[in-house]
Amino acid sequence: MTILFAFLLFVGVGAAAVIHALWGLGYNWPETSEEALARSVVGDGRRRMPPAWQCYAVAGLLAAVALWAFVLLGRVEEPWVQSVTYIIAGVFVARGIAGYTPTWRSHFRDEPFATRNRRYYSPYCLLMGIGYLALLAGEMERQ
Repeated sequence: MTILFAFLLFVGVGAAAVIHALWGLGYNWPETSEEALARSVVGDGRRRMPPAWQCYAVAGLLAAVALWAFVLLGRVEEPWVQSVTYIIAGVFVARGIAGYTPTWRSHFRDEPFATRNRRYYSPYCLLMGIGYLALLAGEMERQ
């Protein structure tokens, strides 16, 4: 069961990594223009996407986090594995919670980002963070 759960986390986070890499390559999906994409996925008033290297950096980090779900399997007794997993989960949960704070909402208020963040991006981050915690707990229980 934990292998299936690790695979689901890998797919969920890996999909976000692929999307960020595509943005680095200049694709505007799911929008039709760079300006529309920036308004819907950045939301801080800019009309251009971040530079390609930033998109690739995020894609690389997300790819590593996606693979981490498999690194965790069978190695949970190692303290550094637990620590890294808590960090990953903490970053996702913090990003998810931040999206609902007044400070975040006042800074990232462009539409459609603001609405999509509340409906999709923040809940996704919370789900991924809780998923890593659940995978860690499940592996610790098996030991």
